[in-house]
Amino acid sequence: MGSNGEAGLKVAVVGAGIAGSSAARYVAIRGHDVALFEQFEIGHDRGSSHGNSRLVRKAYPDAFYTACMEEAYPLWAELEQHADRRLLHEVGLLYFGPAHSSDVLSMIAGLREVGVRHEILDHRQAMKRLPGLRLDRDEIGIFTQEAGWVDASGAITANLRVFRSLGGVILPDHPIEWQQLEKDFDAFVVCPGPWIRRFVSAPVRTTMQTFAYVRTDAPCEGPVWIEDGPTGVYGFPSEPDRGDIKFGVHESGPEIEPQILDRQPVQEHLELIEDRARRRFGLDPVEIVMAKGCVYTSTTNEDFLLGRLGDRGFFASACSGHGFKFGPWIGKLLARFVEGEDEPENHPRFHRPGIVST
Repeated sequence: MGSNGEAGLKVAVVGAGIAGSSAARYVAIRGHDVALFEQFEIGHDRGSSHGNSRLVRKAYPDAFYTACMEEAYPLWAELEQHADRRLLHEVGLLYFGPAHSSDVLSMIAGLREVGVRHEILDHRQAMKRLPGLRLDRDEIGIFTQEAGWVDASGAITANLRVFRSLGGVILPDHPIEWQQLEKDFDAFVVCPGPWIRRFVSAPVRTTMQTFAYVRTDAPCEGPVWIEDGPTGVYGFPSEPDRGDIKFGVHESGPEIEPQILDRQPVQEHLELIEDRARRRFGLDPVEIVMAKGCVYTSTTNEDFLLGRLGDRGFFASACSGHGFKFGPWIGKLLARFVEGEDEPENHPRFHRPGIVST
């Protein structure tokens, strides 16, 4: 029986990234018969959910997302109970930039509005909080403890472990069209990442993004960090058993078609990473140990998309470069849609009525 008392439904989930694997887990927990379809091998690197680490945080310049994270953030600790290793490394977040920046001021206002504990640090205090960091006198830091990084591949593995234990069926290398889903299943949810436009006419674009690991003399501790500004350079402390640090660039890279599987890093973004490693952390020469491209699937305002697909289905496009941290939350929402406890129309910030199936 489903949690709402309805007899178990035959449900399909498309996409085994963080949103899809989370949806599959939550739907299976509710007692339904679930099949999870993935067009590539499990854990592939063609989408947006692979790799060692993803930043997770409550602090946003937009208070709406800070409020959403009040619900979403605890779900990582819940998932970690089912993992074979630590998932959430709660090292805190340091967001820094000019004290007069509109995003800095908006973030402070949003944290106060939602009631998230935080510290406002002058440039000296911020540099103590993140060893090696260099800030100008007119810059400040905003530190929030409820933040850090998540083991990305470990999170998906944990979702799938629970899913299998509940009788869920995983079908890798198995692309499927929504018309077939509507024919064969009582309900279905679609979380295809960059391939969302195969299913709905979503107003998104897919861009190539870049991250890189830069060698340091010794492993680096401290919080994850984000530099305020249009490029949105961000970084991590050293991951376990690594003697380097990871940098990434949030600024949109060149637009690509997701079926093009070449994931070469963007040269302009590599130059940004080298500049910040040198200017912000005094690393000179800068030695990039590894660099890789990945994809963002973004709306113009970086909001997520939720909606209906056909008569029995729902879709989620929770990307825009910050969707991973909301993966379990989106999965839980989709499970509620399947059972009729909630519906996309109740989330107007994410729901676009004009989106239709393709």
